[in-house]
Formats: sequence, C-alpha cells, structure tokens
Amino acid sequence: ALVAIGSVPMFPMMLIYLFWKACRSKPEERWRRWRHFMALLAVYLFLMFIPTVPRPWLMGSAFFRWWLEYFSIGLVYQGARPLPDRQYIYLFMPHGLYPFSGACASIASMRDIFPRMRIAAAWVSFRIPVIRQLMGWINTIPVDPSSIRKALKGGDSIGLFPGGVAEMVRTDSNQEKLLLRSRKGFVRLAIEHGVPIVPVYVFGQSVLWSQLPMPSLVERLSRWLQASIILPYGRFGLLVPQKKSLLYAIGAPIEPGDNINTTHDAVISAVQTLYDTYKGLYGWENRALQID
Repeated sequence: ALVAIGSVPMFPMMLIYLFWKACRSKPEERWRRWRHFMALLAVYLFLMFIPTVPRPWLMGSAFFRWWLEYFSIGLVYQGARPLPDRQYIYLFMPHGLYPFSGACASIASMRDIFPRMRIAAAWVSFRIPVIRQLMGWINTIPVDPSSIRKALKGGDSIGLFPGGVAEMVRTDSNQEKLLLRSRKGFVRLAIEHGVPIVPVYVFGQSVLWSQLPMPSLVERLSRWLQASIILPYGRFGLLVPQKKSLLYAIGAPIEPGDNINTTHDAVISAVQTLYDTYKGLYGWENRALQID
C-alpha cells in the first residue's frame, strides 16, 4: 500500500528535486546531476506507457491475501444471501481519499464476491507509475462511456465510484458525504443495457486516511484537472492506510425502469436505507450520512 499510494507524489517530487539539484550544481558536477535526472525521467516515462495486462494469478497471491487481512474485510448482504450470478453495475460508496475499496474488491477471495467485475477509474490514474500497473493487473478500464459500454456488451460487471474526484476532496473525518444526486450517467447505462444496479456501501473507507484542510477552490480545480489535489496522511503520519476494518454492505439489486429519475431516486433511497441498516453493526450509530 505504501509503495502504491506513495508513487503518486514520490516520482514527481524526486524529479523536481533532481532537476533543482542539476540546475544549481557546480560545473564539474552538472553532467552527473543531469544524468541522474534523465535516468529517473526515463524510468517514469517507461512506467507511464509500458503496456499492462491482467494478472489474475498475482491478484490471488499471498501478498494480496495479506492485504485483505490488514483491513479485516467484513461482508454483509442486505438480503442475507449472496446475489444471483449475473451481470451488475456496482456502485461503490464512499470514494474516500483513495478508492481502496474497489481495489480490495478485485483481489484474492473478494473476486468470488464480485465475479467478472471491472473497476472503472479516471484516465489520469493510468499515467501514474505503480498505480497504473496495479490497475492493469486487476483489469481496470477508463471511466468513460465507450469503455464501460464495451465491457457491459462483453458480459462484464462494472464497479463505479459515482462521486468521483469531487467526492474525494469532500471526504470528512466527522461525517459521511456522498455526491450522488446529480450523478445519473450510471442510470442511463443501466437502462441502456438492462443491467441491475447494486449499491455497495463500504464502512471505514472514508477514514483510512486523513487530509489537511483545503479551500473550496481545490474541488473545482480537481474536477477541471480530473485529478485530486489533496494532502493525505495515514498511519504513523505516513501514506500507509490506517489499520481499520472495512465492512462491505451489499444492497439488493435495483432493476432499471424506463424512467431515469425514478430509477435514480430508488438508488438514493436504497443507499440511505443500506447505510442506516448497517451503520450500527460497524459502530457508527451517531455518524451521519449526507447525500448531495
């Protein structure tokens, strides 16, 4: 986790540092400094663009089984039994500072809970070294309509974080916040392909990291860049996620009707009910959920 999350700021910071050192170095050291900078830049670009392929054997390895054990993954079905084996659009909530719940749902034994599911992620994630490789190994797709439609037509289930980047920067340590009322694209896709929608609330996802306060302008800038601008910290003040349990509350499938607004309202109501039903099980009886 530290390597994956740390790769987001680590490479750019190291590049900036080496560039600064090269510019300020003495003439006799300048060529050596520039070689260090160019070598790291070459590694960065290589990791940014090298093709990645799914590696299911690796995702089932002992390392990723330990990853699930670190978070003490729990699971509960609203209908008290596993979902029928068919195609779904899963809505993972909340997004949190990093969407670790989606990654965890794609590895080791969790693949049996969410079979044939492909997580959809922002395009910028596919250009971040290490993160890019991990997403390729779990068969992630870009979160754009054409990629999602292609996956649905191919029979895959899709995992979406409807709140996206805007919800990420709203993550609050004192309250659960979702950005859902204005998000209807997933409903259109569900109606178009006749695929049921399954809300999945992951308790604990929003408190794996904390972040330094940022002005409201940051949210608008993040949405414009399609990338989060946050200053997170976790266990021991590092980028390691807190050792907290994650409880996956899986709701009942919602069959898409003919009306977008009616189906969307049903999803919002189902999410609120799912949260209210299981927040006590996680020990969050007094933690409120705000759906914007």
